[in-house]
Amino acid sequence: LSMAIVLMLSVWFYTTYTVSAQSLKIAPLIYDDATLGKGEVKKGFVDISNPESTKNTVALQVKAFRQIDDEGGLEFYASEQVAAGVKLDFDRVTLEPRGAMRVYFVLDGAKLPQGDVFAAVLASTIPDGAAAAAQSVSVGTLLVIQNGTPPSHQADIVGFTTSWLQIGDGLSASMKLRNPADPKSATGFFPSVRVATQPYGATTVKGPLLFAGRTRSVEYRQNGNYFGPIYLKASVGSSEKGQIV
Repeated sequence: LSMAIVLMLSVWFYTTYTVSAQSLKIAPLIYDDATLGKGEVKKGFVDISNPESTKNTVALQVKAFRQIDDEGGLEFYASEQVAAGVKLDFDRVTLEPRGAMRVYFVLDGAKLPQGDVFAAVLASTIPDGAAAAAQSVSVGTLLVIQNGTPPSHQADIVGFTTSWLQIGDGLSASMKLRNPADPKSATGFFPSVRVATQPYGATTVKGPLLFAGRTRSVEYRQNGNYFGPIYLKASVGSSEKGQIV
């Protein structure tokens, strides 16, 4: 059983005049299970690696982020409260050629906003000053944090399409999930989607990060051998849509 979800997180970079280029990697790309009790403190880490054959100097910072469209595009912005609640061991590191470093961070529930918190640990190469023009590369790890009591999370299935005749080694469908919360509220979550293939059973899969007021598309694929009519149905809470195939 599998679900193919295109989720735009990953790597972004900004460039000046491209003459020489640097590379940088960070792992993991996302922490999506950070939960803090009232005033709780937890520690985490990111691994930053330099695939280049030369040294790289890397600047580190913490910013908040939010979704800006229904494709999962993200905007990163400065937040004093988020920066105070996510403290890094270092703000600058030097990576040896082909080298790597583990950088720890501390999440402080007493300093972070209550409820859903969206932060990012960003790492950016600092171009060699000797180069006439160089390229700076930035990568980041997203932190999806529940601090204290989370707000109510709800998702609606507002679209479900599939072919009535499916031939091959599995079933597929496209669906759209919407978070009906006020877009002005700083909330978001990963909805759990229950997909039933009646009469063959059901499975639960994890949907994409869904901010308040946003609608995300999901491509579903379930491998297996099936014969005859099947009621293919997706549900999130009390919201559901389906079709006979």
